[in-house]
Amino acid sequence: MRSFAVLLLLIPLVCQAFEPLNTDDAGTVPKGLNQIEQYFFTTASHGGGSANTVDIITPGEEYFGGQGAKAFPFTYTRGVTDNVELSLGSTYFAAPRGSFSPLSNKVIAMKWRFAENDQWGLAVKPSITLPGSPQQQVAGLDLALPNYGVNLIASRYWDVVEVHFNAMYSKSLYNTNYSIGTGVTENRTNIWFFSMAPVWKVADKVRLALDLGLTTNPPSTEQYLSNYALVAAIISASDSVDIGISYMRSAANMGIIASNAGINASRSEIGFTWRF
Repeated sequence: MRSFAVLLLLIPLVCQAFEPLNTDDAGTVPKGLNQIEQYFFTTASHGGGSANTVDIITPGEEYFGGQGAKAFPFTYTRGVTDNVELSLGSTYFAAPRGSFSPLSNKVIAMKWRFAENDQWGLAVKPSITLPGSPQQQVAGLDLALPNYGVNLIASRYWDVVEVHFNAMYSKSLYNTNYSIGTGVTENRTNIWFFSMAPVWKVADKVRLALDLGLTTNPPSTEQYLSNYALVAAIISASDSVDIGISYMRSAANMGIIASNAGINASRSEIGFTWRF
């Protein structure tokens, strides 16, 4: 049962994407301006019966521990040119706790929007994830070697709908002398991630989104790809503040996600984006 539950996703994404989604958009913060994304999420496992303490692996957060997590992901972004932004991100884990730092997933990223017009945009986002400690890796909070990746982003815009596409490769290295969470120690380190997220403007200050994706399943003994589905709402409280809320399920395939009739993991998230 433990090895089957590891079919749930791990996507070692760079900083937070288009919060509260997993999929990023091609837009960048304007030159000289700043953006803060502060969110809270909680994860849980489902369908495992007495095996609910197996690894919970959810996309969008680099957490794959043996219990539900409660954490506060934070990202600061600065616009350095008209089409380039730099971002710094980290996650504070309120649970699980132990003899390790609660701060993990420290990420440095740059997004370059290299082509655009009024209807579409293309961007590339390379990133480096700083190494965590071996104790964090064992607890499932982080990986104890530096990771790197690059995300190719495409966005298409209409009057009331926009659609974002991501294709990402990451090198997800870890210290092989220690386990990753409570799961298997042999993981794939070449991770591919593909996603699509349509976003609808349903009212003047309200947008709804659907985010769908598939990714490499890290355990080398399990099937190669896994899936997730996420629904979200983004409410513009003001011109500079958005409030986001999302709910996601991840599993071995979309059939389990749709029917909720097998082992899956969930993530509930809420927070805000502040531009200044």
